[in-house]
Amino acid sequence: MKKILSMLITIILSMALVACVGSSGKRDAKLAGKYIGVSETSFGMTLTGNDVSGFTLELKKDGKASISLESENATGKWVSNDSTITITIDNEEIVGEIGEDTITFENFLEEYLGIELAITFAKEGTDAANPENYIPEEDKALTGEWVGVSVADVLGSDASKDVTPDFFTATLNADHTAVISFADEEISTPTWSFFIDSVLFEGEVADGANLYGKYKDDVFVITYSNDEEYYDFTMEKSGDTTTKH
Repeated sequence: MKKILSMLITIILSMALVACVGSSGKRDAKLAGKYIGVSETSFGMTLTGNDVSGFTLELKKDGKASISLESENATGKWVSNDSTITITIDNEEIVGEIGEDTITFENFLEEYLGIELAITFAKEGTDAANPENYIPEEDKALTGEWVGVSVADVLGSDASKDVTPDFFTATLNADHTAVISFADEEISTPTWSFFIDSVLFEGEVADGANLYGKYKDDVFVITYSNDEEYYDFTMEKSGDTTTKH
């Protein structure tokens, strides 16, 4: 989903939002500074942390503004009032709601993208920029340290005689980075996302293996597979004895 959205935004910025135009009005000097993306919602899915780290906004005291989304940049002018900020780029006005060290655009580029897209930026270096403030409730249950408690093969049979379950561990962070280890060795440091019961891992895995997760009814299973092996590890949070098996 992130790749599709990034591609759409890149096309729009590179084709349309390239000209800087003037904009008159007052500006609150306290808003000036660099902002980083902390939350993006579209297609009913919310991305936070590392997934929106390529989104930045910079407001300069002289009224100039720049927006960077992944690899594309657009420049314009900004003005503000007590509750909103308006950025004008190529005769298009983008209006955002001002919060406590945050700016939220509820209908960002809707005319161009044809989809509902909301992006929240937080001022760099403030408490508002903490990714834990924005992680969706359904993702919070997945953050933390996990350890394997059982393992099954491709046929669903117990494979604990071949693989020790608790050798497989996973740490999922609030910024959607992760560390996957086996026998105290890191095998992957992917990013992760959660969408309709699926936990998706994006990043290289040692020995060219694949990782896929499923979280439903409080049960978290990570599938590890390569050309020769296939294992489903049922995970339990470290120190937690309530996970269902």
